[in-house]
Amino acid sequence: MEYQLIELIKANPILYDKKYRNPRYREEKIEKWAEVASQLRRDPSTIRIRWKTLRDTYIRERRRKFKEDEKDDSERSHYTWKYYHHLEFLDNHLKETSANFKIEENDDDFNQFIQDSSVYNDVGEVEYETENFDLNEYIKKIDTSTANVTNLSKMAGSSEDAARKRKVDKDAVINEACQEISNLLKNAKQRFSPPSPNQVFFNSMALQVEEAKLSPVDLMRLQQRLLEVVTQELLLFQDKTYAP
Repeated sequence: MEYQLIELIKANPILYDKKYRNPRYREEKIEKWAEVASQLRRDPSTIRIRWKTLRDTYIRERRRKFKEDEKDDSERSHYTWKYYHHLEFLDNHLKETSANFKIEENDDDFNQFIQDSSVYNDVGEVEYETENFDLNEYIKKIDTSTANVTNLSKMAGSSEDAARKRKVDKDAVINEACQEISNLLKNAKQRFSPPSPNQVFFNSMALQVEEAKLSPVDLMRLQQRLLEVVTQELLLFQDKTYAP
C-alpha cells in the first residue's frame, strides 16, 4: 500500500507543496486526504499517520546518506531504503539547518485533529510547529496564550465578550481528536469477529490503560504514540521482508 500512497500524494501537491501552507487551503486538504483514503480503502487518520511515518523516515534516510557521502568508499554503506527514490520529489520542500533536514510544511497529519480555534497572544496568532505536531507542546502553547490573554484582560479591564473571543475551547480540541481515534476503533471492531489473538492482546492492553484512569489529554497522547510506533514497526518489518 505504501507505494500507492506515495504515488497518490505525489499526484496531489496540495498535500506536501510548501506553497499550500496558507490556512485557506485547509478544507481542500481535508477533502483531498479523504479522497486518498477512499482510494486506498483506509481511514483518513490511518493514511495520514502512514504518510507521516514515510515522510519522516525519508528525512532521516536523506540525512544519513549525506553523512555516508562524507566517508571513504570502503567505509560507506550502500544500503538504500526501498522507498527512498520514490520520495525524492520532496527534496524541494526540505530545508537544511545545522545539518538537519526539515519539511517546509505544516504537519497536517495531526493538525486535522485540531479545530480552527482562535489562538492569540499579544503579538499575533500562535504558530504551530512545522515538522511534527506535539500534543504536549500544543497544550502548553494554549496555556501560555490563554494566560497572556487573561493578564492583558485584567490590565486593560476588557469586557467579558472580548475575553471570550480570545478563549480557547480545550474540550472541543480534545473531543475532535478523540473522535478521529474512535473512528479507527470502530473499524477495528467491525473487522475482528470472533476475536483474534492480536485483538485479545490489545484488549488486555486497553484494560491496563483504562485502569490507569488517564486524563483525556494524556490518553489521547498515548493513543497517538501507539499508532506511530505500530506503523513505524510495520514499515520496518516490510522493509526487512523485501530486502534483497
